[in-house]
Amino acid sequence: MKKKAPTKVFHCTNCGEKFPRWSGKCPACETWNSIEEWVETGSKFTEAKRNISDPPRYEKPIPLTEVEEDKFIRRSTGFQELDLVLGGGIVPGSLVLIGGEPGVGKSTLILEVAKNLSASGKVLYVSGEESSSQIGLRAKRMSISTPDILLSSESYVENIIQMMEHIQPSIVFIDSIQTVQKQSLINQAGTVTQLRESTQSFLETAKGLSIPIFLIGHITKEGSIAGPKVLEHLVDTVLYFEGDKLNYYRILRAVKNRFGAVGDIAVFEMKNQGLEEVKDRNDLFIFKDQERAEGSVLAAVLEGSRALSVEVQALVAKSSLAQARRMSEGLDNKRLILLCAVLEKYLGLPLSGSDVFANLAGGLNIDEPALDLAICAAILSSASNQPVSSKTAFLGEVGLSGEVRNVGQLGLRIKELEGIGIERIILPISSQKEWKDTNTNLKLEGITHLRDLNQLL
Repeated sequence: MKKKAPTKVFHCTNCGEKFPRWSGKCPACETWNSIEEWVETGSKFTEAKRNISDPPRYEKPIPLTEVEEDKFIRRSTGFQELDLVLGGGIVPGSLVLIGGEPGVGKSTLILEVAKNLSASGKVLYVSGEESSSQIGLRAKRMSISTPDILLSSESYVENIIQMMEHIQPSIVFIDSIQTVQKQSLINQAGTVTQLRESTQSFLETAKGLSIPIFLIGHITKEGSIAGPKVLEHLVDTVLYFEGDKLNYYRILRAVKNRFGAVGDIAVFEMKNQGLEEVKDRNDLFIFKDQERAEGSVLAAVLEGSRALSVEVQALVAKSSLAQARRMSEGLDNKRLILLCAVLEKYLGLPLSGSDVFANLAGGLNIDEPALDLAICAAILSSASNQPVSSKTAFLGEVGLSGEVRNVGQLGLRIKELEGIGIERIILPISSQKEWKDTNTNLKLEGITHLRDLNQLL
């Protein structure tokens, strides 16, 4: 019988859609020059017809009450803060994706973790971006010398999986997912199809061999991990490594975690010998000074399962422009504009001719309504040139009519503020009534409107 000739199709490397003819612009994702011609043969993407006479066998469903709990044992990364971000440690068979800007320290981080884990088993480090000699130079600078870290520059997924099955390492690091590719696909490495299929293969291998795999991912100019969102949906945990290249501090944040809380952060300091975790984060985010300057107040925000004390700063200065500016760093700029309008309307604060700048100290980026009252207090303090006591903190959300609303997880926030020496907290009166702890010496003052805040300050 004569074989059927291969069918030519046109495939978008950005969104993965197929088309019968070439086009300069993809109709699905509207990306230019992303459609390539390829031949549909007997690959995985060929629409093969199932044999109806031999249907696939299904797994018998079981009642929820009879499901057995997995008795997996988490492994420590050697960093207490990183273990907390992961939900208590590394889960066997998990697939973790770490994203961050170039030069932020992703490769340094996984090499540090590889050093800590090599004491209890072999570690496979696969790098498609650097040669083994380049990794060796970094390891020498970081004083890492162990034969249990196995280096490889393999870039084909099939070969990496074969190495895992043969070596049986305790953990695998792949730097990066954009540089590996499946040999069965004709697309280039880094395309949507390669990213999706490679990640799916690593997911199946991690679950089948119970070996945790860490993937390093590049990010786009918009700050998201390069590739489709399905890449983040496939993995178990997504971590973002943030930090300014001119700043020595790095923040690792969990944005997805199937085995723990979302939003937890770990802070590291970049040194010549590598990364060192910062356990006392208050030294980084709060300037400890008895005489606090005007426009600087304290508050508490939630980061995952923990509360974090932060310092909110504001500067009100006479504007030399026709339209006054509203600029923020680490805070939502739209929220700042809204709060300035509320202050101007209900407190009569003359802000229309003044520039207002707001900042969250320490390089944090947090968008939480519980900071509204602290931002308003900082603006009032700067506008009136009246400093706020370093023993006072503010908690509360501000509405459009100037009312102060309740905040969630009040107990965690108050405990955190009490731990840094706060003696007085200004918060919504509804939260004050809910607080039942009598073992604290904190003075809680409840307010209902911004006018009450103005009188207190």
